[in-house]
Amino acid sequence: MLGKFITHCEDSFTASVFTHLLHLPTEVFWQILRQACYSNQLPENAAELIDDESFWPSWNAENTTNSHRVIPDLFLRFRDFDLIIEAKRWDDGQQYRGQWEKELQSYQNVYRDDEKPVYLLALGGLHTTDHESLAYGDQKTCHVIKARWSTLLDAIRHLQKEHSASVYQSSQSMANQRICRHLIDLFAWHGFSTGLWFKDFLFDQHRLSTQNHAIQFQKSSS
Repeated sequence: MLGKFITHCEDSFTASVFTHLLHLPTEVFWQILRQACYSNQLPENAAELIDDESFWPSWNAENTTNSHRVIPDLFLRFRDFDLIIEAKRWDDGQQYRGQWEKELQSYQNVYRDDEKPVYLLALGGLHTTDHESLAYGDQKTCHVIKARWSTLLDAIRHLQKEHSASVYQSSQSMANQRICRHLIDLFAWHGFSTGLWFKDFLFDQHRLSTQNHAIQFQKSSS
């Protein structure tokens, strides 16, 4: 449905995926994000978002090597912490530490009076999956957590499978499934393989009952 309107650049990918993710309830969105990460440094729970409109915020570049502005891809403010997301188009080899340092310095320029912690999620473009820490401000430390787009896709698919396997479907779980299906389509339109693995196929839901098998046999014999 949306494929013909979507370009294949980094900004299109980031905006389309996270706009859909943010349509999910916060606890569901956060579950997906944490499952996609290679380490567990992100807080276990997140309260409601205070500000979810900060795609490519423009921050003060003072004390960085940028001449005018520093622009991370996404900035999410929760009640108890902030999250900077630096996304790269592909899964490997594009992130670099100097960019994270500039983003933390510019975050400090803008939010120096806030006392809550900030985390940085490096999404895609990874050189390693190891957790890292960066110093910033006045003896503060930021955890750099890493994920790939492919692990984010796996987490989305896992949630969809979990909801679709439920015997009792609520309107919310059905809405979550629709959002997950749209997200999976978005990954496919951006070049990711989204076919079902054999182990993920829900055989019980697709297995013919004895009655259905008899009906199918009668149809084929008539």
